[in-house]
Amino acid sequence: YLILDIETIPRPPLDEGVEEVISKKVQAHIDRTGDDPENAESLIRSTSPFFGQVLCVGMRWLQDDGSAKDKVICEDNEQATLQAFFDIVNHSSTKGVRFVHYNGLGFDIPFLMIRAAHYGIDINNWNFTDLRRFSYKSHIDLMMFLCNWNNYNSVSMDMACRSFGIPSPKEGEVKGETVAKAFEEGNIQAVNDYVMRDVEATHRLFEKLRMYIK
Repeated sequence: YLILDIETIPRPPLDEGVEEVISKKVQAHIDRTGDDPENAESLIRSTSPFFGQVLCVGMRWLQDDGSAKDKVICEDNEQATLQAFFDIVNHSSTKGVRFVHYNGLGFDIPFLMIRAAHYGIDINNWNFTDLRRFSYKSHIDLMMFLCNWNNYNSVSMDMACRSFGIPSPKEGEVKGETVAKAFEEGNIQAVNDYVMRDVEATHRLFEKLRMYIK
């Protein structure tokens, strides 16, 4: 198994037409939630593969002997980060891996694939590109398992962890809304720690559920 989680940040401003669309989405979010304009813009930009980019990828390999091996990929730019990640995904040793994540099919995996397509990065691991719903053969999306593929009943990873007595991954120096700021300030270790908290929480949740996932 390969447990993974990504962190994303806004892309630099794009062309005028795109910026107009983003502005409308930001205002609609503010009107709906009352969010701070700066937070709203960062959220809208960083959660879309068309307006955002991958900052880092946290990974944990679960070995057959029960041990685990961690790695965070956070290179100088998005293209290098994606290339390093897909070099691992495409390697022969990863071909039989099942990917474990929380809402990965709804966010992380398509985000990675769309951003890889932006740079023309090859993805030749069939398991990674197998995004079929109602299947755990290639991807084990814990959120989809917990809500039985009905997004209406889904909860955040924070809520899922709390319900299982797992410490929330959202407690720490860096939060989702401040990860871009930490990166800009050069606080890479805090960013790495943040993404690996999510990976750790996903792993602990997986251990609670794995015997029920076929």
